Amino acid sequence: MLALACGFAGSAAAADHLYQLNGNLDDSDGGPALVASGGTVGASAYSFAANQGLTMGVSLGSVYTIDMNFHFDALSGYQKVIDFSALASDAGMYVLGSNWNFFPVQNYSATTVVAGQDARLTITRDAASTVNLYVNGAAFGTFNDSTGLADFGANNAVFFIDDAHTGGREAGAGSVDYIRTYDRALTADQVGTLAPVPEPANIAMLIAGLGVLAMAARRQRQQG
Repeated sequence: MLALACGFAGSAAAADHLYQLNGNLDDSDGGPALVASGGTVGASAYSFAANQGLTMGVSLGSVYTIDMNFHFDALSGYQKVIDFSALASDAGMYVLGSNWNFFPVQNYSATTVVAGQDARLTITRDAASTVNLYVNGAAFGTFNDSTGLADFGANNAVFFIDDAHTGGREAGAGSVDYIRTYDRALTADQVGTLAPVPEPANIAMLIAGLGVLAMAARRQRQQG
């Protein structure tokens, strides 16, 4: 159960901040809650309209991992996913049409984004300023961030809200299931083995299943 709750099966590593977005914006690991700019927190996800989104209450600095599961309802031009500069720059992680895009570094045309279909995006930045990008656990891009485009510095992470330079036009509506962060850059193997954060209904089913197994084990002991 602990491994499932932390979302890191088969490893002792655990998230430093885990926002399950199951009816609230709280950090399950005890940190500051996310701050919403509009949008709605449902039983198992946060839904947002264009240029609505979430802001973390702490800075991730220069070395980190962000792992999140989300979708946009429709695809068009640039739609901001992560802003690193406190909304002061166009630079950041986007979806551009049906591609992932880290502006102004590269458009990753070999990857496909599907409207309305959840995808797990993971981004890591290490002490050597290397940024690695993954979707559903598979690597699709890497670059040397010598200019600090993906370095938060003292800025808090902002999700789905566009920077002020474009008046919030490069944003889209969608839904995010969870966001979790680490104070280190996970390896490719660790990212590949990250387990999705279970939905509340799945947790209830798991608990019920464990209860049935425990009851069956007791009956076997009693019969033996």
